[in-house]
Amino acid sequence: MERLESPARAGWPAKLEEIGLTYHSNGVEPQSGTDGGLWWHEACHWRFTSAEVDALDGATVELHARCLDAVEHLVTREPGLLREAFHLPDWFAEYVKRSWRRGDPALMGRMDLAFDDTTGAVKLLEYNADTPTLAIETAIAQWVWLQDTHPEADQFNSLHEKLLARFTALAPLMNGQPMHFAAIAKSAEEWAHSTYYRDLAQQAGIAAIGVDLGRIGWNGAHFVDEAEARIRFLHKLYPWEWMIRDHFGPYLAQDSCGVLEPPWKALLSDKAILAVLWRLFPGHPNLLETLPGRVTIAAGDCVQKPCLGREGANITMLRAGRPVETTEGPYAPEDARFITQALARLPQRDGWNALIGSWMVGQEAAGIILRESQAAILRDTSRVVPHLFT
Repeated sequence: MERLESPARAGWPAKLEEIGLTYHSNGVEPQSGTDGGLWWHEACHWRFTSAEVDALDGATVELHARCLDAVEHLVTREPGLLREAFHLPDWFAEYVKRSWRRGDPALMGRMDLAFDDTTGAVKLLEYNADTPTLAIETAIAQWVWLQDTHPEADQFNSLHEKLLARFTALAPLMNGQPMHFAAIAKSAEEWAHSTYYRDLAQQAGIAAIGVDLGRIGWNGAHFVDEAEARIRFLHKLYPWEWMIRDHFGPYLAQDSCGVLEPPWKALLSDKAILAVLWRLFPGHPNLLETLPGRVTIAAGDCVQKPCLGREGANITMLRAGRPVETTEGPYAPEDARFITQALARLPQRDGWNALIGSWMVGQEAAGIILRESQAAILRDTSRVVPHLFT
């Protein structure tokens, strides 16, 4: 695994905007070849070996399978934990159990992985199983970059093709009914992703309708769009933990609307699942020791994360029991739940730490995207960089 510097493509901002990635510069003036606070940074890339790619592929599939085992365990053997460990309201806990038991299909998810390139160990940091973004950056942006700059190389990246195949497999379940694709329209990143997913669904033969999340209504029996048309199938880029606390949240369980991602995915996107995984599979080579609460662990060096935190916010890193790095954020109110997770080694080159986002589509691994930062804790502002393998 190597970090290599190379010139950014001439006119790269325009190239990204052509594919819908309009938020490439975090609101700053883009300057090719410099950091400058950019979201997308292509003046460097990471190169893997085929053996390293195989290790990431295998670990991703294995971890997803163990996550499904954990959901099955929670629903069938310890359903009380949905309330006790995940703090789900009773109505939503029942909704989650029904969703799992009837086999509600899922679309995709993105794992954050730590890859120790000195030992080959791949460790799960968390699973963004409900509302993952970075799909445009993975499926299109870095693929176009590869074709423009290293056409002789390969890339661990079948995300676009597998998403299209997955929507094609889901299409018969719609029975000719449309699927609404909802996101917050004023968020450039989320709306661009919702538009991308909607386009894929249309290519798969699904009638797809875009809707601003804030414009969805309730007519007393069903959710409806701005035209008062019933929403029978919904793809949402809005997390379940926010939806269930919304005024309209309890209506979800009253409607028969099919949702992507399904309700049972709420368990996997809650970091409490990491403690469940460790208890069910202690010592698993792809898992880190994880315990509920802010506690000390046998591994010593650790991180403490809010269970419903996002994008690296409200995390404390401890070494020898002492805080060495902390991030701020809105996800740590007084009643917030936390987990403590053993510290994992991230690959570091030239002062930059790399985090791997690894995609699952259906039951298949579908590629990776990298983020890097000079800080030990990566945030939502950490830049996105492409990769290749040889």
